[in-house]
Formats: sequence, structure tokens, C-alpha cells
Amino acid sequence: AVTGPAFAPKVSPPLMVKPTAIMEADFVPPVETYPGKVVEVRLGATKGEGGTRGKALTVGGETTPAFYTFERPVSHPPVITLDVFDTEVPLAKAVKMHVKDVMGDPAAWAKLAVEKFNADMVTIHLITIDPLVKNASPKDAVKTVENVAQAVDVPLVIGGCGDPLKDADVFSEIAETFAGERFLMSSITRDMDVEKCAKFVKKNGHVALSFTPMDLNLARELNRRLYDFLPKEDIVMDLTTAALGYGLDYAFTNMERARLGALMGDPELAHPM
Repeated sequence: AVTGPAFAPKVSPPLMVKPTAIMEADFVPPVETYPGKVVEVRLGATKGEGGTRGKALTVGGETTPAFYTFERPVSHPPVITLDVFDTEVPLAKAVKMHVKDVMGDPAAWAKLAVEKFNADMVTIHLITIDPLVKNASPKDAVKTVENVAQAVDVPLVIGGCGDPLKDADVFSEIAETFAGERFLMSSITRDMDVEKCAKFVKKNGHVALSFTPMDLNLARELNRRLYDFLPKEDIVMDLTTAALGYGLDYAFTNMERARLGALMGDPELAHPM
């Protein structure tokens, strides 16, 4: 005999009851401990430290990923440095409206940045030294930095024009003139004479900004070259950001990878950014 398939008895679906409260649960932050630590770097030197700055700043020292304050308090808060240019440059209206009265006068611009906008540091961009702009001499650049250093007493970042040969010559002159000030030389790149630059940074008591284009392997390589002449406490990294092309999300991810690498014990990435 042939029998048909057996059918299960029809079951009514359970009644859906609207919840009246949210289920309570304790949240425990996932606190971790890491084997590595970001190096601490001192920027600027006070009179007692052999410089002329009214204050010195420390960056680095992190033992957790960025913003993980639930794991450990921040060692040193982020430092804000505002840009000052040694010549008039094209600026967006939203920026220019705040600085139009001091453009062309880097000392007055620096004073505005510190006194009105409370900048922790000032970055002086030496645009005029560019051979394709005014080709100003290292001596001219020294005079500009001297005017800025007299106008404000915060630590300074010395920004070049991007020409590897001219920047090295200008940085060398500034480093020697302002020996002991622990200025941040921005930047030392792979296409510069790294040995020459590292030696005058070390000899005159400054800090090198190690600049590479969004590639951690290149950052490691440049830092390794600097280690032959500089202690780790004299190096800050700039991994670069890009709003277009790579995109900001890639730039941030690169920084996160560098920080996690440092915390997991990679000494070549254990520098403040």
C-alpha cells in the first residue's frame, strides 16, 4: 500500500508581547595592557634648559590607542601649533578674515596666534626660500625666525619649502643659530641628505620631524636611518594626511596602525605623531 506524507499538526505562532523595559546589563570596558609605549619627546627649551622659550612641551608617552581614556588617562594632551607664513599666501576667505591684518608680517602673525588663538606652538613656513619663489637665503630665513622667536616665547616648528637641498641648507643655518632651543625641524624626508640633517639636529639640540607619504614601511625605513645619528627622543613622525585620492579614512587608519604597532612593541613606529 502507498501512504501519503505525514503532515504535522498546525501550531499557532507565539503571541508577540511588546517589551515594557530595556533589559539591563553591566558594561565592562575591555581594558588591555600593551607591551609597548610611545616615546616621549620634549619640544622647546626654557632658559633653565638652555633655551629662551617661556615653556616647553612634552608629546608622546601614550600606552593605549588614541581616545582610549577608559583604559588609562592621557599622558600628555595633544599640542596645537598654528601656521604662520613668511609671505602673503592664498587663503580661504574663512581663514583670511581672521589674519588679514598680519599677513606679510610673520612676527605679528605669530603673536596673534598665541595671544588671540592660544596656540601651544607656532609653525613658521619659510615659503620665500623656495628657489621657484624668491630663493631667499638661509641668512634671510634666520632673520625671519629670529623675529618670530622674539615676538612669542612658545616652542617653534621650522617649516621648509619642500626643496630637499634648500631645506637642508636652511635648517642647518637655523639649527646652529638657535642651538639648544629644541625647535622641531619640519621636515626630514627620504630624498634629503638624512645623515647631514640628523647630525646638525643632534649637534644643536633640536628635534627632527620624520616625514613619509602614508606608508608605514617607508616610515620605518626613514626612522631606521635617523637612529644611526639621533636618539629616539629626538624624533616625531608625520605620516601625512590626504583629503583626496587616498582619503581621510585611509590616513586615519594608517595612524591607527602605527599606534597599534608601537603599542605591540614595534620600536620603529613608537614615536609621537
